[in-house]
Amino acid sequence: MLGMVATCLIAAIAIAYRPLTPMIQLRTRLDRVCASFHGRMGYCVKLLETGEMISNRGDERFPTASTIKTAVAVEAVREVEEGKVKWTDQRPVPPMDGRQFSMWSYFFKDGTVLDLDGWVNLMLTVSDNTATMLLREWLKPESVNDRMESLGLKSTKVMWDNFPPDEVSNVRLRGQFGLGVTTPKEMNRLIELIYRNKAATPAGCDRILRILSHQYWDDYSGVTAPIDVKVCSKSGAIDRSRSEVALVFAEHPYILTIYTDNMKDQRWVADNEAEVALRKMCGIVWNTLNPKRPYTPPAGYQRFLPTGGGVE
Repeated sequence: MLGMVATCLIAAIAIAYRPLTPMIQLRTRLDRVCASFHGRMGYCVKLLETGEMISNRGDERFPTASTIKTAVAVEAVREVEEGKVKWTDQRPVPPMDGRQFSMWSYFFKDGTVLDLDGWVNLMLTVSDNTATMLLREWLKPESVNDRMESLGLKSTKVMWDNFPPDEVSNVRLRGQFGLGVTTPKEMNRLIELIYRNKAATPAGCDRILRILSHQYWDDYSGVTAPIDVKVCSKSGAIDRSRSEVALVFAEHPYILTIYTDNMKDQRWVADNEAEVALRKMCGIVWNTLNPKRPYTPPAGYQRFLPTGGGVE
């Protein structure tokens, strides 16, 4: 009897002192950042080899800002594959009253023509807003949203600027979330579907990931991983929110999605609370999941973060 009690006691002690897995450690560290954030913050991290996943507010809806552009790119690729458009089909830059201020195409001369490839690259690599407006009108939001729903992503939607008044739910969503809406888990899933060649053909998914790996706005996941590691990412920023979506090809690849909303600090500066928090979280994920390759950005890196070109 005493032997049985001793065996059970030893087993209980072993369980109590069993080392925490990296994902459990990661959850604790990330949740601590979320708890201290002045606003609403959610995330989802998934290890692609094992399927292990952790999240906080993973099923809550957040404004996507520019991260929804990945969904628009998926629709563009799928329509090429289905023969509805060609990668070489062209559209002119919209008239000035149909543009949204940002770098690049906002300043194109009237009549400048780009093909679908050019517009998609501008939308994803430099997050060109005029390119996004053009592609949204070209491909139609309902097509993007239907595509997302067909992939099982019911909360991931891109919005028109002006929905017809009788589309009450869409008008409400637009007013609540802006350009787009998603959840940390759903956007994580979209990136996984691209990674696993299930969002489009292998060639189409490969092209999307290659474009996402040419990211100008690399100030979150990109800057907190070693330079030789491929990062396919898309960030988003509006007054009330900052967000990051990234596939990181580490020794053990992972997908990280982080969303914020209703943040108190709405300054457009590199030390905005949300931007600092996102960089911190991306660094925590890298270092927790890659303990043999700890990495910290070089001293003074903040002076060289992307600025958007300084266009005013």
